[in-house]
Amino acid sequence: MRTTLLPLVLVPFLACAARVPAPPRGDAAVSAAPVADRNSLELIADALQKGEIDEDTATLYRVFAVVGDEQLPPQFRGALPIRDGTTILRSARDRYRTLRPETRAALRPYLYPKGEQP
Repeated sequence: MRTTLLPLVLVPFLACAARVPAPPRGDAAVSAAPVADRNSLELIADALQKGEIDEDTATLYRVFAVVGDEQLPPQFRGALPIRDGTTILRSARDRYRTLRPETRAALRPYLYPKGEQP
């Protein structure tokens, strides 16, 4: 019984993971170590302001940063903690219907758990 449930659990997870937009290329340096004296939200805001990422990607990365998702690209991992993610999650929920379909698919498990409808 256990082996038959495993694919049912993994398939939705893998489907969401496959739709995550690729990290930005070009000027954004990739580093495995967290950036000292900055938090992830500051790093994401800087990249958005510089045009390295778009608003949809920034929203996705903010949620990843708040929930601690490993899909957050290394260059956006700050060493300082995020004090409160409530406003980030609320903002992402407010923007949900305006996001690209692939961004909505990646965010849905975090914003609308247990089958809740957007």
